[in-house]
Amino acid sequence: MQRKAFFSIGDKRITIATMILVVFGSLMVASAEMGNSAGDTTYLTSVIIRQVIYAIAGIIAFFFLMNFKYYKMRMYLYWIGYFAILAALLACRFFGQINGAYAWIEIGGGATIQPSEFAKVFMIAFGGKLLGNNKPEKNLQHFKTFAIAAFVYFVIIAFYQHDLGSAIVLFVICYVMAFIPGYPQLKKIQMWMLVIMLLGLAGVAFLMSEPVTNFFKQHADNYMVGRFLAAADPFLYQYDNGYHLIMSMVSFANGGLFGLGYGNSIHKYMNFPNPSNDFILPVIVEEFGIVGFIFLLICYGFVLLPLLKGSINTNRMSSKIVLAGVFTYFAAHFILNVGGVSGIIPLTGVPLLMISSGGSSLVASMCALGIGQCELIRNKDL
Repeated sequence: MQRKAFFSIGDKRITIATMILVVFGSLMVASAEMGNSAGDTTYLTSVIIRQVIYAIAGIIAFFFLMNFKYYKMRMYLYWIGYFAILAALLACRFFGQINGAYAWIEIGGGATIQPSEFAKVFMIAFGGKLLGNNKPEKNLQHFKTFAIAAFVYFVIIAFYQHDLGSAIVLFVICYVMAFIPGYPQLKKIQMWMLVIMLLGLAGVAFLMSEPVTNFFKQHADNYMVGRFLAAADPFLYQYDNGYHLIMSMVSFANGGLFGLGYGNSIHKYMNFPNPSNDFILPVIVEEFGIVGFIFLLICYGFVLLPLLKGSINTNRMSSKIVLAGVFTYFAAHFILNVGGVSGIIPLTGVPLLMISSGGSSLVASMCALGIGQCELIRNKDL
């Protein structure tokens, strides 16, 4: 056994790619927010300062959790964390709504915290602790406990906070993690989970079919139905729900191969409701072209592939579950964001992690990577 260093930087590929994404994301937030600043340099300066503060906080959390043996914490500490986040999720309702969702807690000075982002990361660590504790007499009990805990979070985020995008990501993360343990006691449940997942995918395909979308057109004034119909055919709703999606496609086309150059996006000034958040990818492609998008893909690949490989290769069940959870967390956000702004799937309002603005999503994603790195270090030292 090799002697473990006092301070580790983990998998160098993940660490370097993460730092590049954080810096690039901060620069793109500054560029995208030019569309909201309307020439107000004070506003733009405050946005940049805030984003830098979030980035520094995220980097500190990343390296701290990478070197902190969180998996050795007692179970009662996990339950304290669970109920603390639960209380924060419930408290969001006492603050104002943003874009129809009660998902934020105001902490003063225009700053907010979105507890649902931290709920996703917490459930990854919590799932590793519960599902990875291979005690045959308790495997089924732990599985049920994890399922109930995840269901409570999902219901609160989806129906109490009205934040369907975050609820979907949380659900997908926990669903994938629940598939990982290969305990005999769980085989029947996991088989039914697989059947339900396949039926769900078939249901989504059916909902996107023409007869169903024609039926939904009678309720196009509904916000969620409108997003669904816009994804099916945005040009039928070019002056309503499909407008921003069409402008996103125009931005992709306008960027071409190499883009218009940093800061030169045209459509960020008038055509996107959240150019630095949900729609930051069209701004990136318009300014850096397809080459810029490929650059993002490569950086994400350096982050995600070691996590996936580590989950597959390790024999420690808790590590396998946590690494799969972190991988799913980033993959789900990427697919929902990129798919949404490109019209492949309905928009969900999910940010592009480490790129979109938002302190909670940035810090939470860095925490998730810190936990993933911690597990990679843990298994390397076996």
